[in-house]
Amino acid sequence: MPRPPIPSGPRRPRIPPPPRGLPKQLRPWWLVLALVIPAVTATVQTCQLKRLDQAGRPQWLVRTIHDGDTVTCTDAKGEAHRIRLVGIDAPEFHQSYGPESTAALQEKLGRRMVGIEGGALDQYGRVLATLWIDQRNINREMVAEGHAWVFGRFAPDADLVQAESEARKSHRGLWADPQAVNPSQWRDSRPPQP
Repeated sequence: MPRPPIPSGPRRPRIPPPPRGLPKQLRPWWLVLALVIPAVTATVQTCQLKRLDQAGRPQWLVRTIHDGDTVTCTDAKGEAHRIRLVGIDAPEFHQSYGPESTAALQEKLGRRMVGIEGGALDQYGRVLATLWIDQRNINREMVAEGHAWVFGRFAPDADLVQAESEARKSHRGLWADPQAVNPSQWRDSRPPQP
């Protein structure tokens, strides 16, 4: 006897039969579990791939604090990205106030999830971004507390300029030293590193 033709079109998913020996009273629950578990699993996987903060920014996990303006984070896929905090320039680690600046960023971020705003790359392949924790702009906080300068090679952000001005007037952080040297000047005074 010939087989009937296989109907074309979308196939309906099959619900697996209940395991042998399952009491009849529990069989309706088997149907519920067979439908709910795949839906919950798919939802959890989708949420993990699209980790966003309340403002819709992607959230990445901070892995390493290199200095007061550079960190390494991992994205939702587990890929590592070196991030340069855009608009600020913190003292280099071996520069005066460098360790304090690094420690301040470490205290703010630790190994937390941060919102990433930005995404352009600099000449070293680092992601240029503003880091957010909830509604806190970490880049601005670093400048406002005197842990970094405004990076002024390009049109600086007016909010960052104001934060730096207030930090200078109040002698906060590195501004307590009247001879504080801008990191770009400090780098220019050093011999090139191999």
